[in-house]
Amino acid sequence: MKKLWALGLALLLVAAGCSDNNAEEPADKEKDTKEESTESKDTSGAVMDFYLNLTSTLNGLDGKLNEYEAEIASDEPPTKEELATLKKEAAESAGNVVKELEGMEVSDDLGDVKKDLETFVKTLTESYQMKADALAKEGEVNLDAANGKFTEAAEQIGAVQEEVGLAKSTLENDLNG
Repeated sequence: MKKLWALGLALLLVAAGCSDNNAEEPADKEKDTKEESTESKDTSGAVMDFYLNLTSTLNGLDGKLNEYEAEIASDEPPTKEELATLKKEAAESAGNVVKELEGMEVSDDLGDVKKDLETFVKTLTESYQMKADALAKEGEVNLDAANGKFTEAAEQIGAVQEEVGLAKSTLENDLNG
């Protein structure tokens, strides 16, 4: 009987030891998940801050460009003189955006998506440069290629936002709206 009791106690201790090991594993997994989650939240927050800063900065600079595009699309087109003034102001506005974007640096806080955001900024800069160049030329203005480049930039930032767990923003509405 004493042997059975000793064997039972030994089995109980072994079973208790095994159950403690199993209890520690999920805690380690939860810890890893929490660390990844915190890291993801940090990146998503940094991406959101970057995006909001970019759009608010550009909205302060591209107003005349947006006004020009709205007037061209309106039911009552501007007079020839108004159009010339709007076109000149829009070209300056687009040029100011290009200067701002060229001076913009993507923070190291953005981790794995830093390179993607740098590509986005480059594409967006090209779009505004194409607009500035088209508006600076004499004659009729065609912004189709520049708008195509802008759409490409919008897709790039949307992909980054989705990658870090954010809802995809509409760059066109945020900059032109």
